[in-house]
Order: sequence, then structure tokens, then C-alpha cells
Amino acid sequence: MTWLGALVVAWFHFPITGQDRTGEARWREIFEKADQNSDGKVSSKELENQGRRGNWIARADEDGDGLATWEETQRFLQMSLGISKNGEQGEKPQVLHGDWKPDARVSLSSVKAAAEYSADQGGHSFLLMIDGEIVFERYEPGRTPEDPHRLASGTKSFSGVILAAAVQDGLLTLDEKISKTLPEWKDDELLSRITFRQLLSLTSGIDPGRGGKVPSYRESVETAAVSGPGERFRYGPQAFQVFGEVMRRKLEASPEIEATDPLRYLESRVLEPVGMKVSSWRRDSDGMPQLPSGAFLTAREWAKFGEFLRNEGKWEGTQLIDRETLRECLKGTKAKSTYGLTFWLLEQPRKAGVPVWGRGGYMAAGAGKQRLYVLPEKGIVVARQGESVRFENEKFLGLLLGTSQEIRKEKSLRGSDGF
Repeated sequence: MTWLGALVVAWFHFPITGQDRTGEARWREIFEKADQNSDGKVSSKELENQGRRGNWIARADEDGDGLATWEETQRFLQMSLGISKNGEQGEKPQVLHGDWKPDARVSLSSVKAAAEYSADQGGHSFLLMIDGEIVFERYEPGRTPEDPHRLASGTKSFSGVILAAAVQDGLLTLDEKISKTLPEWKDDELLSRITFRQLLSLTSGIDPGRGGKVPSYRESVETAAVSGPGERFRYGPQAFQVFGEVMRRKLEASPEIEATDPLRYLESRVLEPVGMKVSSWRRDSDGMPQLPSGAFLTAREWAKFGEFLRNEGKWEGTQLIDRETLRECLKGTKAKSTYGLTFWLLEQPRKAGVPVWGRGGYMAAGAGKQRLYVLPEKGIVVARQGESVRFENEKFLGLLLGTSQEIRKEKSLRGSDGF
């Protein structure tokens, strides 16, 4: 049983032994008791009213509506407790791969070792793409290639692509001041100096907000600066919602662009041309897309996004976004050398003996150890989804690329919100 399974069991407050573990009727009975208003869905508020924690709702919620249906809860329990749909343990994972090429850049044994490590650490799906071709997939019992998964903060990196598209369309520049679009910031000594580069490198100096609470666009622009621009790195959702509001206003003021919000703009400029489908995307209290943590994608669709990034914004011969801006997104700052603009950087410039995967590598990362690794030097993209605590980037990549013995733990590769 995973740590998450234990947490769920503790929430239900009854022993999981023999017959109980396989009794779907028992699970259903407990779900219905939790569903106080009998609408077929359980919310965090309903659980809090019963004196129980509701943080697992966000993990069970597959369609982004903030609620868990019985079907969503059932799938969540299946994954968390390691049991199959009919309650039987020991079901094998679904592994997909073709004939392995003798000259492949990674060995099949290394890939299997990495996939096994991911699964042991609460992984749900693992997908490896080399030079644009999916060469290996593994889905744990209860999961299929068609199942979407929350990206959590892995969603943040879509803002980097929105930024690069907006630069190409002439909507903004990296060093343009945010106050040019937000007049309410013009009279504040600190807020008036913040640029797009500082905002999305999380060095703007604004209050970062709390990771578990995403403000609306309207609320986010009412934030205060707690330090000068460029001085400190502060991780949180606030900057991304500010970016969402600025993009909303810029799109509204542009007669040439039909998109009415940042997500629709992303879809029309990138996702639709690439043929990429988002399963769902949470919206804030004002109906606008949550840019810090709202996306739900299958592993295959997320990997497609990674391949788009590996090709520096080019798809089928067409440059869809500004390449130089994307490259700027992959540069660290003085305040945080391992974070660019919306991306975590695997390379550690101050460290000697950086493994081959670290040279130019980067990732989108979210709570639960959601990972989209892009390793340009190897031509590799990896999508990894799960609900984990102890999963380590260094160990996983070392196993995948056969460089485990070269790797030392470096705290700088871990996100500040417990990635």
C-alpha cells in the first residue's frame, strides 16, 4: 500500500483486511455517508464539515470541477491501495513498447529500471519518447493511456509558451513593465518596476501566495510587493494569475486576436496546431483558467507538449512561438540558478561533474511528483505522473540513462513546494 493509500484508509476509519478490502459495496456505503447533500459528489467542504481532511479530493478529481464522483473516487482508491477494479491484488501493469533498437540511446534494461522505480514510488504512468517517437510506456493497474491526470504545478510551464507566443505576436516584450498593462500598479514604487521576465522567473518581489490556494485574476493584481524586483526567488501561484490577468487585458485590446482568455489563446496558437488535447482545465472563481495548477492531461498528450519544447517551438516545419524567448525561459537568475521562466533547470552551472542529462535539461514539475523531463542532448522527453513523496529526480534519471553511480543528491533540483 502506498503512503497515499494509507492516508485514504485513515480517512475512512475502518480496518482494511481480507473481505473489507475487496468489498466495493462497503466503499460505496462510506462514500455515500461522506456525500452530505446526496448529489453524487463529495467536496472538500463536506469532508471538513465532518471533521475530516479533504486534500485527497484534488487528487481524485479528474475533470477539474473540484469535486469527486463515486467513479473518480473508486479509481483513486484502486490506484492508492494497489488493487484492481474488481478488488483483486497483484494485477500486472500495462507495458507497451516495440522492438528495441540495438543502437538505442538508452538500454531497455535501464528504461525498465526507471519505470519500476517510478512505480515503486507511487507512479501511475511513465512514457519515454526518443526523437519524437514513443518507445516505451507503462501504466499501473487501474490506469490506461486514455486516463487524464492532474499536472498540479506542472501546469505552470504552459505560461512560458504563452509568453513566447505573445512575444512573437507583438503583444509584449520580456523586459516590458507589467504596469504598462496594469495601471493600478503604476503608483507603487516596487510594483511599477516589475517586468514580465521578473514576474515569470518568480523574482518580481510580490507576495507569492499559498500553494494550496489559487487566487482569481482580480484578486491577484491586488497583491503587494514584499521585496524589490530581482532580489529574491519566491515560489507560489500568485505571479501566474497576475500573468493571466495581464494576458487577458492584452488579448482584449488586440483586434487581430479572437482569443478571449489565456487558455483559448494557448489552444489556438499552439495546442490545436500541434494536435494536443487537454482533458480539462480548472477555472478560478471568476471563470478564468488557473495558470498555476489547473491542467489535466494524459501522459501521451503531455509528452507531445514536451516534444514541442524539445524542438524549440517548431512543429512540422513551422515555428509557432518565438524561439529566442523560449531560450530565455531556460536561463536561471542570480536569485535562483535552477529556475528559469516557468521551468526548473536540471543543469547546475556551479557544480562540477554534471551528468549528461543535466546539460541543457529542464523539466515541468508538480506536486505528487508530476514530471515532464526534456533532455535535448539525448533527444529524450519523459512524462511521469503519480502521487508520490519520495520520488527523486536524480535517482530516476540516473536509472533511466545508466548514470546512477555519477549522481549525488542536490537540493537545488527540488522545487520549493515539496516537488
